[in-house]
Amino acid sequence: MRLCYIANANSIHTRRWVAPFVQRGDEVHVLSYMRVTRPWPEVALVDLTQLPGPPRGKRYYWAYWLRNYLHRTRPDILHAHQVTIAGWLGALTGYHPFVISAWGSDLLLEPKRSRWRRWKTRFALNRCDALTAPSPLLVEAALKLDVLRERVHLIPWGVETDVFTPIPDDRLATRRRFGIDPEAKVIFSPRGLKRVYNQDILIQAAAQIAPDSPSIHLCFLDFNADLDYKDALRQQLSDAGLTSHVHWLPAQPDMAAMARLYRMADAVVSIPSSEGYGFSVYEALACGAPTLITDLPIFQHVLTNEEHVLKTPVRDVASTAQALQRLLTDAVLRERLCRNGLALVQSLSIARRIHLTKALYSELLASP
Repeated sequence: MRLCYIANANSIHTRRWVAPFVQRGDEVHVLSYMRVTRPWPEVALVDLTQLPGPPRGKRYYWAYWLRNYLHRTRPDILHAHQVTIAGWLGALTGYHPFVISAWGSDLLLEPKRSRWRRWKTRFALNRCDALTAPSPLLVEAALKLDVLRERVHLIPWGVETDVFTPIPDDRLATRRRFGIDPEAKVIFSPRGLKRVYNQDILIQAAAQIAPDSPSIHLCFLDFNADLDYKDALRQQLSDAGLTSHVHWLPAQPDMAAMARLYRMADAVVSIPSSEGYGFSVYEALACGAPTLITDLPIFQHVLTNEEHVLKTPVRDVASTAQALQRLLTDAVLRERLCRNGLALVQSLSIARRIHLTKALYSELLASP
């Protein structure tokens, strides 16, 4: 097949979606609406931000250029990733078959920001032949925007279950590599250092349980950092007397390295105020890591409290501390969460996403 994607070419999520089609030998074009900062030699890559054109109304010019490009290359499928910008551009070209993949805030937040943005969102959605949504919550959001039910397809992003696994048992080797005590109770925060991810709440919760759990050790990933927030976290750790209980880990080079960190942890904590899909949560579960998350609507129909994960209200320090203490000390609970989490993630594998996507493309190509 010849596939054309309008997407942010720098995003790991875009690359995760596209890679399987490149690997099977499809001809893939990626038209990036964000300035390209990472090479991608396996695809025909176009950086739309480098096109000549008027500074005002540049996206309308991009749509005009895209229309001509599509009529020259004649892809079998045009697929936009995210309703906002990508979906809008794809809709303006009038090309079919046309698929849009919603990512989260493009359906949950964008239509609420203004009447104009809501109109743009509905314009794009009404002109696609199919909309993929990674969760039941986003399916419901699409239906509320009057997308026809038969056009909406639930296709989870999927997890690389061949990489994120509980095997091998490299827990002690990873701890030795980073100089972490083999006997420590390691709490791992896999999210970037931004306020939305609420690492300050984790620190407050850890400070509450530290007197009864002196062996706790916090591991933060130092990437995508809001520098002011990072400075505030360091001061907070110092004030709580936890500085010696912290490791700042560098950004990991690949998924295999991330999997080792999940396996190293006694508890993984991902407690953002907002979430589009929850890759970190599903990766942790696939590695057999007991996981604490916030009770967000995105997980409501997928992850059950006390069965797959423990849930805590957003920015609730007392509840977070209580759940964290249970996660570290209750062996029966930990075993249940690990067993059920592993079973669930098998149904959310990347192989299943690829199968569903191929089926959707074939269905569209067979339609008049």
